[in-house]
Amino acid sequence: MDEIIFHLSQRLESLQVLAYSVIQQCRCIAESYADQSYQLALSAYNSPQIANFHEITSEKLHHLIWILRDFTNAALRYTNPAIVYARISNVIGSDINRGNLYAGCVGFAVGGGFGIVLGLCLRPHSEPVTFVRAVAVTSFSGIDSVSLLEDVIAPTLCDPEDVLIEVKAASLDQIDIKIASGYARVLRKYLNKYNMNVHGELPVVLGRDCAGIVTEVGSAVTKLEVGDEVWAVVPPWSPGVMADTVAVKQSWVSRKPRCVSFEGAASIPYSGTVAWDAVVNHACLGPDTARRKKVLVHCGTSGVGVIITQLCRAWDAHVTVTCLNRASQTMTALGADQVVPLETANIEQHLLKNRFDVVFNTAGSVAHKFCLDLCLPHGIVVTPVSSTLASDSYGMFFGTLYSAWIRITHSVFGYTSWGLIPYNTTVLGELARLVDSGQIQPVVDRIFTPNDHERAFQHIDSARSIGKSIFKFSVQSRPLVQTRPDVVT
Repeated sequence: MDEIIFHLSQRLESLQVLAYSVIQQCRCIAESYADQSYQLALSAYNSPQIANFHEITSEKLHHLIWILRDFTNAALRYTNPAIVYARISNVIGSDINRGNLYAGCVGFAVGGGFGIVLGLCLRPHSEPVTFVRAVAVTSFSGIDSVSLLEDVIAPTLCDPEDVLIEVKAASLDQIDIKIASGYARVLRKYLNKYNMNVHGELPVVLGRDCAGIVTEVGSAVTKLEVGDEVWAVVPPWSPGVMADTVAVKQSWVSRKPRCVSFEGAASIPYSGTVAWDAVVNHACLGPDTARRKKVLVHCGTSGVGVIITQLCRAWDAHVTVTCLNRASQTMTALGADQVVPLETANIEQHLLKNRFDVVFNTAGSVAHKFCLDLCLPHGIVVTPVSSTLASDSYGMFFGTLYSAWIRITHSVFGYTSWGLIPYNTTVLGELARLVDSGQIQPVVDRIFTPNDHERAFQHIDSARSIGKSIFKFSVQSRPLVQTRPDVVT
C-alpha cells in the first residue's frame, strides 16, 4: 500500500512540473505576440497614410468651422433690427416711420386671422359619427361575454351591392352561442379586412337573421327600394344583425312575407335556409319526392326542427317528431303525424317498430348513432346543425396558407361563399312563398328587448326553448294585416 502511494506521489509531482512548464511557454508566447501587435499598431499609426489622413481631416474640420463662423456673422448682420429697418426704408421709401410699421404689422395679423377663419368656414364638414345599439360579444368566452353596446359606429354603404336596413326584430339562434365561444373566428377575422364597417376582431355583433325596413341602397342594388319591408340572413362568418341598423349584401336580403309581423318574419330566414338545405339538398325531398316518405325529426323543437317538420308535412311526408312532452301540442299543431316524447321509456325500442327513410338529427353528432339505428337499410341521417370549422383549429403554418387562399379567392376571383349552405335570395323567396301560402308558420317562443339579453340567451341555452326567440329593436312603423297568428307557444 505504501509503495502505491509513493508511485502516485511521484506521478503527481511530474504532472505539476509539466503543467508549470506549459503555462510558462504559453505566457512567453502571449508576451511575444502582444509585443509584436504593439509594434505593428505603432508602425501603422506612424505610417505616412495615417499622417495624411490626419492632415486631411484637420483641414476639413477647420474649413467647416470657418463656414459656420461666416454663416453666424451673416445671420447676425442680416437680422439686426436697425439694418432690417434701414433696408425696408430703402425699398418702401423715406415716408415710412415707426407708426406705419406698427400699423402694417397689425394689418398683417388681422388679415392673416381673417384668412384662417375663412379657410375654416369653407373647408368641407366631416360627417358626424352616428352610434347604434347592438347585442355583441366582447370576448370569446361564451354567453357570459354577451353585452348590449350603445356606442357601435353605425354602418354605411361601403359596397355598391349593400343594403342599409333599419332592424325591427332579430332572432336568437344556437349558432350565436357557438359564435360567442369562437365559432368561425378565424374565417371572420380574415374576411373582416374587406369590410369597411368592421373595426377590429372584437366586438362581434350577433344575430343571423332579421326583419326591417330598407333605408338606403347601393348603386348596384336593383331588386330593392327604400321603404321595402324585408328580411335578411347572414352566414356565421359575417357580422351579425342584432343592431338598430345593419348593412347587408343584397344577395342575402329579400322582401319579407306580407302576412306576418316583423317579429314572426325575423324567426325564419336563418333556420329556414338551414332547414331548406337539409331537406332539399341533402335529403333530396320535395313536392314530388317526399310523398309517403317516413321522416323522423329528432329533437324537433329547435328553430331548424320546426321548419323541417312543416316543410316535410307540406310535401305530404309522414312526419314523426321527438321532443319534450311539454312541446307535444305545439309540434302536433305544426303538422306532425306522430309525436314521441323524449321522456318515453325505451324510446329507441318504440321508434324501431317503424323505421324511417330519412332521420333529421337536430341534436348534433352525439345522437348520430341513435338516429342511424332508426333508419331503413336505404335510409339516411341528415344533421343540419353546424359542426366545428376546421379553420378554427389551424396552427401557424396552415393558418398562413389558409389566409393566402382567402386573399386569392376573395380579391382575385371575387369568391364570397365559404360554406355548403346556400344563403341567397332564391331560398328566401321560396320560404316567403311558403309562408304566404300558409304552409310554413313562424314559431316564436318569446320576445325580448335588447336590455334583456342575459335572460334571452339563458333561455335559448335551456331545454325550455321552442322554436325561436326574438329581440324587438323598435316599434312597427305601421300595423300589418294578420291573416293568422305567427306566434306559437
